[in-house]
Amino acid sequence: MLYTKYLKYILIGFAIACLTYLGIVFYQIGVPTQTARWIYELDRIKISYAKSIESPKILLVSGSNTLYGLSCATIFQETKIPCVNTALTQELGLDYILSHAQRLANPNDTILIPLEYQLYLSKGSPSELSIDYVFGYDPNYFKSVDLFAQIKYIGGISSDRLIQGISTKLKPTSSQKKYANRINQYGDTLDNGKDKMTEQQFKLMDTWSPFTLNKYAIDNYAKNKIIEFITWSRKNNINVIATWPSTVNFEVYQKPDTQAFFQNIESLYQSQGVPVLGKAEDFLYDKSLFFNSVYHLNDIGRNQRTKQIINLIQPYLKNS
Repeated sequence: MLYTKYLKYILIGFAIACLTYLGIVFYQIGVPTQTARWIYELDRIKISYAKSIESPKILLVSGSNTLYGLSCATIFQETKIPCVNTALTQELGLDYILSHAQRLANPNDTILIPLEYQLYLSKGSPSELSIDYVFGYDPNYFKSVDLFAQIKYIGGISSDRLIQGISTKLKPTSSQKKYANRINQYGDTLDNGKDKMTEQQFKLMDTWSPFTLNKYAIDNYAKNKIIEFITWSRKNNINVIATWPSTVNFEVYQKPDTQAFFQNIESLYQSQGVPVLGKAEDFLYDKSLFFNSVYHLNDIGRNQRTKQIINLIQPYLKNS
């Protein structure tokens, strides 16, 4: 009897703690934080341009390898088809990136997806930055996902982020820092000029290392999400084309296990009838073409990669 009484009190206490925690989480949903503000400001420009285009367009969809590494301005100039660089950061996660593309795409559009390699290993767990951004700037996305995904977001929020959200809710602050001048109207970054690189940035290149790609196998979660996205696109008369992210050419990427990983990615798209532009090796570049990350090309590298993509994508644009 005493045991049952204590168990009852424990369960009641646990329930009260959970409800209190949920109350705190929901209290600060929709409160914009400064840490994720840069994503919001850049995305507003990209969304505004995408929605202003009535004719078929090209959407570039991935993380920052595309934000820094492809030029929609040049693609539009060469193909005469409007192009929107929707890319922000891979930390938003595979689910969010693909959902974001679905919100912007219309029938007869073409979506080019050069996903970062880590996104093929996604298990659906949101990063700290993704949680920060969704709760602060895109609560509608949180409401749109299933209960299991919502639990991941709620369970993943840190105490620091909760405190930041609550303090901002009680005492709103305005940032003096502006980010809109970092991109052009097409969504391409403007701050990756090689002539702007510091000596420190050049030194940091020597510390860069290749990716560790967990057994070099595509995670089933990521695979299913990509297939779902392709299926949705096909039903909505949207053309999907895959290609490879730009990254530094480390020797380890020539080893059999890495090559098998690249082949698995290609096979995934081929099994869904999605064309793949080029080979992974075509987009492995020397460090001299990068800016501040193994995924971020400088403007010279971006020009080179953009020309490659234009040459490879032209036949598919004509067919579509």
